[in-house]
Amino acid sequence: MRHLWLAALLAAPAYPRPATGGASAGGTYDFTHPATTYAVPAELRELSGQAWGSAQQLACIQDEAGSLFFYNLRTQRLDSTVQFAGPGDYEDVARVPGGWLILRSDGRLFKRAGRVTTTYDTGLSAANEPEGLTYDPTTQTLLVACKGEPGAGLPATQRAVYRLHPRTYHIDAAPAYVLDIPAILARSPAAVRPGETAQKAGSLSRFAPSAVAVHPRTHHVFVLSARGNDLVELDAQGRLVAAHTLDPALFPQPEGLAFAPTGDLFVSSEAGSKHGPGRLYRFAELPANP
Repeated sequence: MRHLWLAALLAAPAYPRPATGGASAGGTYDFTHPATTYAVPAELRELSGQAWGSAQQLACIQDEAGSLFFYNLRTQRLDSTVQFAGPGDYEDVARVPGGWLILRSDGRLFKRAGRVTTTYDTGLSAANEPEGLTYDPTTQTLLVACKGEPGAGLPATQRAVYRLHPRTYHIDAAPAYVLDIPAILARSPAAVRPGETAQKAGSLSRFAPSAVAVHPRTHHVFVLSARGNDLVELDAQGRLVAAHTLDPALFPQPEGLAFAPTGDLFVSSEAGSKHGPGRLYRFAELPANP
């Protein structure tokens, strides 16, 4: 755990940081019992990321299409679709003031504002496998979680989350957060489940980020891994708070995270098979233990 904290502290850029203390402690989530299970349309079978749009809408990205899909949480149907680019391997989406940002697996960033799409070089490449993208309103910057090579001279036993410059969208030289896999393993021993689910459950040693999101109140950073079906929570300074192994029966290939302003967490999963539907769940934030 000390590795996580030191790496985040030493790498911290000159951005505003949220206040910390006991009062910032948030609630918890029961990841075995979704508060809502949504019907996902066929267009989002390869749902790879989502971002909060409004009280009734999520903006979603599909793994292969250069389009934004606006999903209505009330009707459980698509309200509209906006094409921002041609086909590609798109991984995640984030809402920023004035538009939407979409991350491609080669590190290219697409900003859609009105009817105009602008592209940016983040400094990441396909070797880093950037997959998670989220907007941090406290620092007014974006975070990108890398599934592959962490860069910055880090060993293969670590994974990196970078912060992007708010104007250029280029990564800072040092990661904002460093996930130390042995520290995660020490905090959350491998879960034991019967049958074929045991092949994926508890495989935190294979932790490879696929999504990242910031809690709206506590400012804790949640990082999801499709490989191993794992979800970890860090505090604003990068210290490990919790580690969970998600049930593969609910999450064949978990890919997306998005918080509502209330603290409810939306988690999505790709179909995991050629003919199955995508998955989207809402997990209600539970009261913190006294």
